[in-house]
Amino acid sequence: MHHIGFREYTWGSDEYGQALILRNRLLRRPLGLCLYDEDLSVEKAYRHMGAFLDGQLIATLLFTPGANGLLHMKQVAVTPAMQGKGIGLGLVQFSEGLLQKEGVPGIFLHARETAVGFYRKAGYTVVGDTFFEVGIPHRHMEKCWA
Repeated sequence: MHHIGFREYTWGSDEYGQALILRNRLLRRPLGLCLYDEDLSVEKAYRHMGAFLDGQLIATLLFTPGANGLLHMKQVAVTPAMQGKGIGLGLVQFSEGLLQKEGVPGIFLHARETAVGFYRKAGYTVVGDTFFEVGIPHRHMEKCWA
């Protein structure tokens, strides 16, 4: 029986290195971009969450500070072989639970058009019109609980 666990991990850790590989492969390379061309030192101040299968990172997301105490969820990626199994949703829910306990009032994100349905299922609401980020259409979505 395989065990999937969710936890926060730190910038610069082995888990962080695994996350960079996953994020680059799924979120940057298909757009002709390279994550390693970006200034990753800023991510030291961010919060990094992961899903792990038998100790290996299989999904990741990160949070940056936003306005009004909300956190900005970014760079959500799930290993292709593990997509469609509820792991991304589990990671989002784990993160929400952790942040709620800490008094964070909610989360916002910029969802790629292809991911809007996923975030709707997770309880996020679309706010405003479609806009372009990294050259592709996105929607601003948020979920507040405070």
